[in-house]
Order: sequence, then structure tokens, then C-alpha cells
Amino acid sequence: MIDIHGNSLKPGGLVLRGNLHCHTTLSDGVLDPISLIRAYEERGYHFLAISDHHVLARPDDYRSSTSLVLLSALEVCEPHIICVGVPHGNLSNPDHQKTIDAVRSMGGFAVLNHPNWGEDFCHWPQEKLESLSGYAGIEIYNGVIGRLEGSSLATDRWDRLLSKGRQCWGFAHDDSHRPKDIGKGWVCVQADERSPEAICRSLIEGRFYASTGVEIEELAVENGHIRVKAPGSHCVKFIGRWGRELFEVEGEEAEYAPTGDELYVRVECLGCGGRAAWTQPFWVSRRPEG
Repeated sequence: MIDIHGNSLKPGGLVLRGNLHCHTTLSDGVLDPISLIRAYEERGYHFLAISDHHVLARPDDYRSSTSLVLLSALEVCEPHIICVGVPHGNLSNPDHQKTIDAVRSMGGFAVLNHPNWGEDFCHWPQEKLESLSGYAGIEIYNGVIGRLEGSSLATDRWDRLLSKGRQCWGFAHDDSHRPKDIGKGWVCVQADERSPEAICRSLIEGRFYASTGVEIEELAVENGHIRVKAPGSHCVKFIGRWGRELFEVEGEEAEYAPTGDELYVRVECLGCGGRAAWTQPFWVSRRPEG
């Protein structure tokens, strides 16, 4: 008997599109907070977290100017960490573990940013990613790195963590500093309601997928199969331990029956022009007989 544990997308559930990593004139961005919020609102986003460097853009200062659900956030430390759902900005600590622990103690969560940024493709050394605990996940896609050194994509880092049994979610953000950066990557969250608390809860629990332009309409586990439907995708891949491709189907719909030996299965839905969507991992195990 095969056990599959993970988060499905409930048909008809509330799905909210948002970004957790962007910058304003409060740190090193080009747009002021109000202009940035309006830019995301015009693009159809539902929620936003402004994550300026070491400065907290307080959501209460801007809520009356937008229909977006605003989350509190800031980016701290070196290498960089996004701290989401925190009440103040006094978080930077040379000890990354203490920063992560402080964020969690406040009811927020931490995401480790753009692991493959830099000429050595190593903003975050893999050993460091593996030594830390308690963070929600890593950026598996960071849009702004496309015009900088390194790689926007970091699914290789993700698979190495997952393959060692680490529960770690994959986030996509645009990390916008300029208007042309906006809309390059986001997360789609299935939440109970349109509120900061509900959105943060879903992100902590992994009830979301990451995207650069492909929408996942259905994600379910039924009768021992993982099933996905992603309108606009040309290819669906099921990925397992150490990044191995387990199964691939051309088109918008696919399903895969785990054997029990995979440890985890995640799904990549690939569209045209480099667009993609990534599910969170499903954990797979064999149930002892008898």
C-alpha cells in the first residue's frame, strides 16, 4: 500500500495570486510604495508583501489606498532572507538560525532567497541551506536574477534538500526593483479567505504553487494517483529524488502512480516561452503490510 501526503488544490477553492519579494524607494527600488502597490494591482494580483532591505513598509500605512491584501515583510541578512508576517523590522542577525527562529516566534515565516545568484551560482552554499532549520522554503525562481549573474532557477538546490528528507517549499518571486521586473514570478495560494492571516497560514502549510505564467487548475491525489491539469502547459513532468524525471506527458493533463520508492514527487507544468508552474512536493512511502 502506497501513502501519498501533500496538498491538493480543491476544485472551486479560493486561489489568490501574490508576490512576497519586491523593493521600493524605502531601500533600493525605483518606485515608491504606493506606485508599486498600484502596479501589482493593475496586473491582477490579489496580495503583496513589500520586502525592502532592513526596512518594514507597514501595511497599515497603505491599506486604504488599495484592494490588495498587504502582508508585512522585509529582507535581511547576508545571504538574504525574506521575513514575512512580522510586526517589526529589528531582525537582522549574523546568526541566520537566530533570525529564522525570531521570525517563527513572531508567527511569521522565512524564505531563503535566490540560491543561485552570483558568478559562482552560490549566493547560498548548499551546506548552509542544509545546516539551517525552521525556514519555510527557498526561492526556486527569482525573476531579477535573469538580468544579473547566476541563474533565476534553483530547482536543483530544492531537489537536493528534498532528497535528504527536508520539508521545504518552493517559492517564485520577481524580486522587482524596476517596473520591468514586475510579473516575472509569483505564488498562487489556496486560502480560506482574503486576509493576511489566512494567506500566511496557507504559505506556511504549503497550500500553494509557484509560477512564471502557467496556471494549475487542478491538483489532486485519487486512487493512488497524483493528477494535475494545467491549461496552457505543453508538457507535464513528475520529478522525484535527486531531480530524476519519473514520468512525462505532452499536453495539459497528466497523472502518475507512485511506486513507493520515490520519497517525494513534485510536478512541473511547462508552457511556451519559458513559462512554468511548480507544485509543492508530495511525500511518498510504503505502508507496512499486516
